[in-house]
Amino acid sequence: MNTLGKSHFYIDRRPLITLFLIKYKNAILLLFSFVVFFIFISNDNIPQDLSIQAYQALVIFLFANFLWITNVIPLAITSLMVMGLLATFNVLPDEKIYSFFGNSALFFIIGAFIISAGISTSGLNKRIAYYFLSRFGDKPHRLTLSIFLLSAFLAHVMPAHAVAAMLFPILMSISKRLELEQSSILGKYMFFALAWGSVLGGVVTLLGGARNPLALGILEEATGESIGFLDWMIAVAPPIYLIMLIVSIYLVKKVSASTRDTEILKELFSEAGERMSKIQLKEIKALLILVGTIYMWIFQSKRFGIANVALISAALFFVLNVIDWEDAKKEINWGAIFMYGGAIALGKALEETGLLEYINQHYISNMNFSTLGLILVVFSISVFLTEGVSNAAVVVILLPVVIRTTIALGLPSTLAVYLVAVPSGLAFMFPMSSPPNAIAFSSGYIKTSDSLKIGFILNMLSIAVITVFALTYWRIIGIY
Repeated sequence: MNTLGKSHFYIDRRPLITLFLIKYKNAILLLFSFVVFFIFISNDNIPQDLSIQAYQALVIFLFANFLWITNVIPLAITSLMVMGLLATFNVLPDEKIYSFFGNSALFFIIGAFIISAGISTSGLNKRIAYYFLSRFGDKPHRLTLSIFLLSAFLAHVMPAHAVAAMLFPILMSISKRLELEQSSILGKYMFFALAWGSVLGGVVTLLGGARNPLALGILEEATGESIGFLDWMIAVAPPIYLIMLIVSIYLVKKVSASTRDTEILKELFSEAGERMSKIQLKEIKALLILVGTIYMWIFQSKRFGIANVALISAALFFVLNVIDWEDAKKEINWGAIFMYGGAIALGKALEETGLLEYINQHYISNMNFSTLGLILVVFSISVFLTEGVSNAAVVVILLPVVIRTTIALGLPSTLAVYLVAVPSGLAFMFPMSSPPNAIAFSSGYIKTSDSLKIGFILNMLSIAVITVFALTYWRIIGIY
């Protein structure tokens, strides 16, 4: 039969209303949320002992949470809209709302982004990666373990998503050289190692993700207290390193049975080493600035402030010609800056309008939380909420209430930051849970079923380990 000239068309026979809802579901959901918001914000029937400003702050808070969770519009746009709504309804004075863009936590984040840009632009991060993998990646299990430890180490000083993005093409080159199939055990755990290392390493310091500085900003605005760079590491590093040890053993056990010939890797790393054999002046300058910055954060942060150190260090990358402004602009996530400005403003609104005090008097004070109960509840909610919601949104949703709860229970407010910020960074189950997960999934070697099963186990392990440390070690070092 002659089929030339014959065209084949697919006719979608679903009802027109179904197609319309699919195409415009976000717009419909957004319109619906606005209608519900205006109905509730205009309601005059509120409890007598709750001020109108507190009620409006609550409505705006719930509205923002809905938009953050559903992600129908970008997170940053939601935060900017929150600031506009707070000002429009006079929940807080205009000048106070917009002053939160001057919060030191935001400038620390900007400085950290520029420092990360300097390290990337200089090529220092790639040199470290190739050196580390070439020295320790000669066997399948050693290669996988090296990827895990390298990504965790780099996430101590760079945003976790930047680490995953930087190492991803290197791992793809390795998988192609080894001709790994999509069902390869080595391929799967190489990319699991990338995601898990980036996630776990990013929790240990204030540089691995902006959620930790955001939490400190909310704490400072609510109580005037803060947590130093070294204090954070002393509290968080031991439990996370124990989890990393357990994960390392698991990875080695899973990959050790692989018999892949890794002689090809020696050629790959040798070629990369030849191209990068001579260290460049920019790399030396970047390394010196990084070492000096970490020293100042660890030993002088209380005297000079972590934000001030970050900004001065960021300026040095320009002064010493390591980067130019075009390089820096590519790394600074202005959307994150906008989001955190709005998030801090919202948290302050909940505090100053008396809403948190109202919640405390009518609900929290009637709960007989033990310390163990508080830790388990907050940890569990944070860990599993962050699987479907941005970790920064988890901090904004939970931290103001948890700060008030800890104070009501006679516990230090700084404890609330650890209880929320640490588990909010431990997302293992879904691609959308964190950027490192999404990047690892894009390799094609990881199945959703594997990620769900192993990720759930890692979530439970994290809750168990950190709870034990919170009840013992954190008491010993005086967190509460």
